[in-house]
Amino acid sequence: MFKTLRSQYFLGGFITMLVMFGLLLWNAQLLIGQALEDRFAAEMGLASPLITAAVAPLLATRDYAALQDVVSQSTQTQALAFLEVTDTRGRLVAQAGPGAEASAALRIATVPVEIAGQRLGQVRFGLVGSALQEVRARLLRSSLLIGGALLVLGLAALAFWATWLSAGFARLAKASQRVADGDYSLSLPGSRVRELAQVSDAFNRMSAAVRTQFEALRDSEQQQRSLMASMAGGLLVQDAQQRVIHSNDAALRLLGVSSLSGRMPEARDPEGRLLRPEQMPAALALQTGQPQRDVLLQFRHARGAVRWLSVNAEPRFHADAHAPATPHVEAVVSTLTDVTRHVLAEQELRNLNEGLESRVQRRTLELQRARDEAERASLAKSQFLSRMSHELRTPLNAMLGFAQLLSLSRERLRDNELDKVKQIEHAGWHLLDLINDVLDLSRIEAGEMSTSIEPVLVAELVSETVQMLSTQAQAQGVRIIERSAPQLWARADRKRLKQVLNNLLSNAIKYNQPGGTVTLEVSALPAQQQLLVSVSDTGRGMNAQQLANLYQPFVRFEQGNDLTAGTGIGLVITKRLVELMGGQIGVESEPGRGTRFSVTLVASAASPFSPPFDINLDDGPEPAPLHEPLTGVSRRLLYIEDNPTNAELVRSMLRQQRPEFDLRIAVDGLSGLAMVEQRRPHLVLIDIGLPGIDGLEVCRRLRADPANAGMPLIAFSANAMPSDVRDAQAAGFDAYLTKPIDLPELLEHIDRLLNERAFSASAWGELHAPI
Repeated sequence: MFKTLRSQYFLGGFITMLVMFGLLLWNAQLLIGQALEDRFAAEMGLASPLITAAVAPLLATRDYAALQDVVSQSTQTQALAFLEVTDTRGRLVAQAGPGAEASAALRIATVPVEIAGQRLGQVRFGLVGSALQEVRARLLRSSLLIGGALLVLGLAALAFWATWLSAGFARLAKASQRVADGDYSLSLPGSRVRELAQVSDAFNRMSAAVRTQFEALRDSEQQQRSLMASMAGGLLVQDAQQRVIHSNDAALRLLGVSSLSGRMPEARDPEGRLLRPEQMPAALALQTGQPQRDVLLQFRHARGAVRWLSVNAEPRFHADAHAPATPHVEAVVSTLTDVTRHVLAEQELRNLNEGLESRVQRRTLELQRARDEAERASLAKSQFLSRMSHELRTPLNAMLGFAQLLSLSRERLRDNELDKVKQIEHAGWHLLDLINDVLDLSRIEAGEMSTSIEPVLVAELVSETVQMLSTQAQAQGVRIIERSAPQLWARADRKRLKQVLNNLLSNAIKYNQPGGTVTLEVSALPAQQQLLVSVSDTGRGMNAQQLANLYQPFVRFEQGNDLTAGTGIGLVITKRLVELMGGQIGVESEPGRGTRFSVTLVASAASPFSPPFDINLDDGPEPAPLHEPLTGVSRRLLYIEDNPTNAELVRSMLRQQRPEFDLRIAVDGLSGLAMVEQRRPHLVLIDIGLPGIDGLEVCRRLRADPANAGMPLIAFSANAMPSDVRDAQAAGFDAYLTKPIDLPELLEHIDRLLNERAFSASAWGELHAPI
């Protein structure tokens, strides 16, 4: 009831009119009643003076009988209902009528009685108000009749207006229903009511817009369907219950089904495990609201073929009107991509990789074994070279040592005998050079060759090399031409650079022709910040094949009856040493026109610790020794050596060169330590390869005793490897001499160490004390 617009409009109008009629009636009654009250009050105002005037003289004379008659006569009128007179003390002196309690319709008034300002009492009377009530009742009846008639007429007019107005809205409702049913061509007519006309016009515009949008949506949907049908990849749309509500032909083809019947077929993960419905990508997208990317699944077709698909599931959200801030997933759009070829290719590649890994592992094991064998071979080679160095140097020590002794005792030999001794000594030193070359090559190949890079004055080394090889050049009739600036410095290892210069200059002399020349030139390359050292000869030269094999070890280019001495490793060592110093070596040669070797080194500023060097090619006197020989004072020396030949060599040298020295021999380490405790020698010579405890252990024990902390110790050894020198230095030796011993060098070390100790305040008294 009252659900239609007309009934609601009618009910609203009726209630409104009823309220208005009630308000009007209430207001009319209020105004009329107020007017009647005012009229009654005026009548009471007129009656009060008349009554007081009638009773005042009688009350003043206290003629109460006459007063009672006047009061009784006054109440006999219809207007006055009762009258009471009281004196000044409140006593009732006259009364007429039923009193104030007889009727509620009375209007009661109390008036004082005065004469000439003197209060005589008071009069209390009541007027009848029934006439006023009757007037009010008649007015109320008239108002109700008139209002009822007006209300009925208003309701009739309202019902007509509501029916006429709701007809327009009814037409609008029917038109909306037709639009909802798909009739977008409907148009509403105009209306004389402005509001209805506005609503009709808005409805027509809305209908046209909906028709346009619907047509655009229909075209877009048709395009999307065409696009989905033409897609190579599969496309699925699933609702919130995972029901497939749309799929394209590619999806059906990839899944191997003719239709999906609302559900996806069974799928397995890459490991072959069957997935439950809640584990599918679409289900995960529905549960989490997050897209699922590149999920690899395998589907088995009805014929047994396995298809690998990459699935991407994208959730689609819908915002609820009651909670727009928290949209919920209403559908999932999934794309299917066929990756079967890629997966099969990856599986095949994985199988190949596994096979390759196994082959690599086998090859690695083989290489590991080969490396271990190479390391063992290298270790055996190093041990062999060290052993051979020791075994070759030990007899060389006796040969060269005694040859040097004979050379030092010139007055005892004839000239021809001295020449033969010199030849023996020269052959011994040549053999030692060959041994050193082999050891150097071995150290270079093993990566054990170390260099000490520092600023080196190249002209100084060139001068020393030329002086050292001048005798060889004169013997072969070769002239040496030196062209070098005096103040050119290079960053190099002084010892190794001198070895390089010696090898290049020696080869240039050795492979030259009689009457030929060797040019040694040092120049600067400022643009490259380098130094160029070149050695050119006028010898026989080399062809292209020989140049290609120039730096191969143990390769010599002999021609006919060429008897030139050499091992074929000098240039190999030279090239490796140059590279170790950060330089480069090059060669230019033509058969019959000679050879030119070029060495480039990094240029350097002058060393702050080296004074300028003046080149002097004139043969002058031998330079003075660094330390003057200590003669005239006895020293106690101890030589710990198990080889009698070596011991006799040192004994003979000291007997010849330092006869005032007292040398004692100990044949092993323990006896040597005991003799140190007994004799307290000034200097101890120790052979490293001793029986029992070796020379390194002897040195450590001596250094562990504070009494021997400053005692000079010199090591002798046939081992010339850098590691041997480092071990000796770590043990505490002051000097390390390799066999064969250079006797002048040995004497120089002995004099130096004894001189250094002689200037020590703690040892001065000991060195000069009587033996």
